[in-house]
Amino acid sequence: MRRTFLALLLLFGLGLGQYESRLWVGSQEGQAIYPAEGAVAYGSARFIADGLGLGYVEASGRLYLSLGSRVAAFNISDQGAQAVQSLYAYRFQGELWVPVRELARSLDLYYRSDYGAPVLALRPARLLGVERVVAGGVERFVLRFDRDVQARLLANNPPRLALIGVSQTPDLPPSGAISFSQEAWGTEVYLPQGNDPPRLLFLPQQVIVERGSFARRPRVVLDAGHGGSDSGVVVGNLREKDLVLSLAQRVQRLLQAQGLEVMLTRDADREVPLLARAQYASSAQVFLSLHAAAGSQIRIYSHPEIQTLRLLEKGRELLARTPANRRALLEHFVAPAGSAARLAQALATGLAGAGLVATPSQEAMYVLSLAGGAAVLVELGFEQLRTPQGREQVATVLAQAVLSHLGGVRP
Repeated sequence: MRRTFLALLLLFGLGLGQYESRLWVGSQEGQAIYPAEGAVAYGSARFIADGLGLGYVEASGRLYLSLGSRVAAFNISDQGAQAVQSLYAYRFQGELWVPVRELARSLDLYYRSDYGAPVLALRPARLLGVERVVAGGVERFVLRFDRDVQARLLANNPPRLALIGVSQTPDLPPSGAISFSQEAWGTEVYLPQGNDPPRLLFLPQQVIVERGSFARRPRVVLDAGHGGSDSGVVVGNLREKDLVLSLAQRVQRLLQAQGLEVMLTRDADREVPLLARAQYASSAQVFLSLHAAAGSQIRIYSHPEIQTLRLLEKGRELLARTPANRRALLEHFVAPAGSAARLAQALATGLAGAGLVATPSQEAMYVLSLAGGAAVLVELGFEQLRTPQGREQVATVLAQAVLSHLGGVRP
């Protein structure tokens, strides 16, 4: 395997001077600043994102930079001292700057400091294998890596995919269906031609290219919050991460019995990055993020319509002028305005029928912001989830509300 990108990583730092105002991102030279005369180097978020191919989103007063399913989230401050003390993003002269070392830690980037000049780069990654899976009229190409990577669609049909920083690829049979070419920036992947436009999904150490017919079962994604080293709220010997996983698995069983396609963002006690949770929702009609808090109060949050991302807004604009024979395809991914609020109300009504009072409200949450369907976050009380019987009761209510929202029968 050729190691062009690895060689680039080893060579790009040669010749660096001793100027503390320098910042090297890959092979590009930029500027580092030191807010409040501190020792923490900050680099331009946009310059770093462009130089390394990172995802970049500024929403609801926070900045998100992503590498595959990894995400680095920063609060934003206009005060240099506060930014340095709390490792926030720093808004300076109309531009957002991020702490370079903290960004490298969050996204597992290559980092070093040469005579005070920060050096930032992608770590070389290996493509371990490509698997083609066909199920329910949907074709998926699952690309597995030894670390999280960033990918970009270069062409739709046949699909061409840019894998940024991927320096090694597996040996595949000479069928010609899937092939690779090594580039200075990584690897380009060529996939077989198809009849439908591809969609790109990111999961931990995976990139999925999905396409196919949408005359299929509705898809529901259940997001059990926390997991792994993040236990969430702990009350006595009860941990939030365990309760919500048990609840999600019960809701999944009830909905699958009614013929729905149900996915879990995690099916075991493991950590799932925030961006990966949000991206699971991009192709779901319903997304439920499940959490718990001490006590018995129940809250149901939906994302404010006024703060939807441009992707959903553009989809709704296209929906109004899409021919009827193609509208079903777009409607599969773009919910009508108010869908999340209607789902939240259906959940609140169902809980009220079981004697449980819930308070619906709106709050801009990143885990909900990438959904094209109806997406809500439900925070239940430990008192409702303490026993298996309580979790079963709540699961039944949630499943009924989802089915009602989708126009189906109740379990």
